[in-house]
Amino acid sequence: MSYTTNGFTIDEIGFIQTALTKVLVAAARGELDLNRLAREELASRGLDQNGAWVGFEQAAKIHNV
Repeated sequence: MSYTTNGFTIDEIGFIQTALTKVLVAAARGELDLNRLAREELASRGLDQNGAWVGFEQAAKIHNV
């Protein structure tokens, strides 16, 4: 099986292989919104949607968290 990587290398998306099965199942069922989780993580790092530092307050506004 191969992944649909949209230009990312296996090294860049390899973290998905270490995810717990219950997390993958929840994401596949739509019970866990990985897009929301990514936005929350970017906001907690103070980054915008392009990965540029904008500060925590601005990032929270950008990502609606």
